[in-house]
Amino acid sequence: MGQRIITEIEIPALAEAMLARGYALVPVGFASADEAPDSSLPAAILRKWGPGITLRGTGIPEIAVTPCAAAVAAALDAGAADAVAVPVDAHELAARLDARIRHHAPHPIVIGDLRIDPVRRHVTRADHTIPLLPREYALLLHLAERRGECVSRRALLAAVWQLRFDPGTNVVAVHMSKLRAKLDRGFAFPLLHTVKGVGYRLDTD
Repeated sequence: MGQRIITEIEIPALAEAMLARGYALVPVGFASADEAPDSSLPAAILRKWGPGITLRGTGIPEIAVTPCAAAVAAALDAGAADAVAVPVDAHELAARLDARIRHHAPHPIVIGDLRIDPVRRHVTRADHTIPLLPREYALLLHLAERRGECVSRRALLAAVWQLRFDPGTNVVAVHMSKLRAKLDRGFAFPLLHTVKGVGYRLDTD
């Protein structure tokens, strides 16, 4: 299955048009039935829109489907990444969705031979897949987005565990140890560095 597009509306032939572009169209009621907790976010949301409906602002492209052409401008003003009025040609909408997804997709993060794909939540090092649990992935992504910076234990607790206080446990150290074993063991040089008494840093040196 390709990247998922969650849809709140049925449009004839759209599923086939999206499949041809490598996407899976998933009705909103079935969006999370068989997903693991660390599955990737949907590539886009096709949202039924009308006056008074607020878009959620999730950071994922939300394409509004409006009941008439007069509502398209209002949907764009409300924050939609794009908007179309029904009836709409399935192939035109598929092309619009594809363009918006490509425009919004974050670029992979590359640090040495490490590659992080934020869209697929997929991590490789020297072309070897690194299987990470959700918390390990969150830690790695937070450090990768701050490449070369020393990130404190307190900052990691706040960003990854949403804790605004120090629980006085070694939870960060334990997760970092597991992450380091997966990320660095068996490779020519380490990427995850401990700065004693300060925090952690991700870089090639």
